Amino acid sequence: MQLFIGHLPNMQKWTNLSYANVATTSPKANQIALEWSESLARGGAAEFDADAEKNGMIPLRTATSKLLECPISDVCVSSSATEILCSLAWAIAPKKGKNIVSAKASFPSTVYPWKRVSEEFEAEIRLAPHDGNYYTKPEDILSLIDDNTAVVTISHVEYACGQRYNLKSFAKAAHDVGALFIVDATQSMGMVPINARDTGADAIVASGYKWLRGTYGAAVGYIAPEIQSLSPGIIGFRSHKDIWNMKAERLEFPDDASRFEFTTIHFGAALGLAASIDEITDIGIQNVWTHDLELTDFLIEGVLKSRLEIASPTNDEERSSIVSIKIPENFDTGEVVAKLQNDYGILATNRSGFLRISPHMDNTIEEIDFFLKSLREILSI
Repeated sequence: MQLFIGHLPNMQKWTNLSYANVATTSPKANQIALEWSESLARGGAAEFDADAEKNGMIPLRTATSKLLECPISDVCVSSSATEILCSLAWAIAPKKGKNIVSAKASFPSTVYPWKRVSEEFEAEIRLAPHDGNYYTKPEDILSLIDDNTAVVTISHVEYACGQRYNLKSFAKAAHDVGALFIVDATQSMGMVPINARDTGADAIVASGYKWLRGTYGAAVGYIAPEIQSLSPGIIGFRSHKDIWNMKAERLEFPDDASRFEFTTIHFGAALGLAASIDEITDIGIQNVWTHDLELTDFLIEGVLKSRLEIASPTNDEERSSIVSIKIPENFDTGEVVAKLQNDYGILATNRSGFLRISPHMDNTIEEIDFFLKSLREILSI
């Protein structure tokens, strides 16, 4: 089954099996971003005036609210997920005697903002260990939470091995001790169905250039109503509730998640991402998830038949569309990735020494089969 043909016209045809790295941009998102940039090249703000800029985040906030099944008032827009995480970290700013709990396997940007804040205010960072497959036992994270925990922050899906966490269990554990639960969903949003309020998370962030099929320069965040009164850690002229009432002597934040929007961004990327998310919701995120699992089922079966090992969880509770393959020791994973791209036109990624494959809604079973045959040729198996 193919859900959507995502390849751009008149460009080299790559078989992109690396959406966990960079997506093949939705053609519609690409076109919208180009048109916006071209409008500026024609005449600056002539076609993107003050009202358009003021309301420039609304299409993406609207699209994201539908995907996450939450009110638009819970959604904010930014240039990157890290930007929102940094603003949250400085807004919450756990003090001396408090601790922040996460995992060593997390993507660095999930932890770095909290590391910086912890250095400033002398809070403690606690990171759960992982095994040789970069798998983290959920109980090892949960065991680090105590009455002094201020924040629990994890990646919904781990980038190295594709492990997916049960968000509800972490939210409960955090809230039981009065801590906040912050989620980086860059490696899940657009692939895995997420009902934001149902997860119990206090905040969820995601950059748009991976599973959401946007381009660089646009990201989204869910901010739960319970923490929408926080003063953002990063502020700018958009932070005031009426951005064009520009007076430096006062600052009044909006009363919803948009208070975390603070500056001018690449509006073309944001408008394009809105269109790409609309494509996902039109197809149905559950249909996308089912399709992605069908692709990875076929992939896993083929890898095991080739007598190769898989580092990723394959059980229903923890799996995702990221499948990390162990390459035999007599081969260099980076060289295998390069050969796949240069000789076969297949895009894969070397992560933590694994060959990481991450297909999505634009891919087909035939492309997975082509990858498996190509890999066997390279490895002579």
